[in-house]
Amino acid sequence: MLIQSVGEMMLLDFIYVNDFWSCYVINRGKDVSAGNKNQGFTHVLESTFESMEGVAEYIAHPAHVEYAKALLPHVEKYMVIDYKPTTLNFGLES
Repeated sequence: MLIQSVGEMMLLDFIYVNDFWSCYVINRGKDVSAGNKNQGFTHVLESTFESMEGVAEYIAHPAHVEYAKALLPHVEKYMVIDYKPTTLNFGLES
């Protein structure tokens, strides 16, 4: 999720909310790019789930729903991207 203009404490709370689901990696950070191509987005929250079923459980969980109700009024805009990662092999042997 890319977020524009939200308080740092709200981002920290995101970590605790996500402790309850099949989410096994959470990364967060502020934009540090020099190219200024972020279209106004200032923060990134990235969650990795074991499966799409885990994503569905996360979205429907009452704690997530309540957290979203608390967070979204403080967010100017956001973008969600769901994807299945693909490992790129550039012909290098490991």
